[in-house]
Amino acid sequence: MGGPGPGWIRLCDADILPGTTVEATLADEDLVVWRTAGGVPCVMDARCPHQWTHLAFEGVVDGEELLCLTHFWRFTTDGAGWKENADGRRDRKGDIGVRGCLEMDGTIWTRQPESQPDPSPDRSSDTSAGG
Repeated sequence: MGGPGPGWIRLCDADILPGTTVEATLADEDLVVWRTAGGVPCVMDARCPHQWTHLAFEGVVDGEELLCLTHFWRFTTDGAGWKENADGRRDRKGDIGVRGCLEMDGTIWTRQPESQPDPSPDRSSDTSAGG
C-alpha cells in the first residue's frame, strides 16, 4: 500500500461509519474525521470557530453536514459555516478549515500541511470530499 502519491499522509483507518466522527491528530493539529450520511469522508479542523468546541466530541453528523452541539453551527464538507434558525432560515457564519482527503485501500489519506495539491493523485478508489 503505497498511498495516493507525494504529499499525502496516512491519517486513519477508513472504518468510520456513515454519520460518525473520530478524533485525529497530525503534526500537533487536532482534526475531526467524519462521514456524511451518504458515506463521504471529510477531514476538518477539530475546533468550531465560534467558541472552540471540539467537534469530535461535541459534534454530530446531520445528513451531509457536521453540527456543533454548543450553539448549533453547521458545517458543510467544504467548510462553509451556517446557523439555521427555528424557521429554517440559514445565515452564513464562520467557516472551518478543511483538509483534502482521499479514501483508498481502507485508509483515509490527507495532505501534509506544507504540501500543495497533487495535480494527479491516483483516485481510482476515491470517495472523498475536499480532495
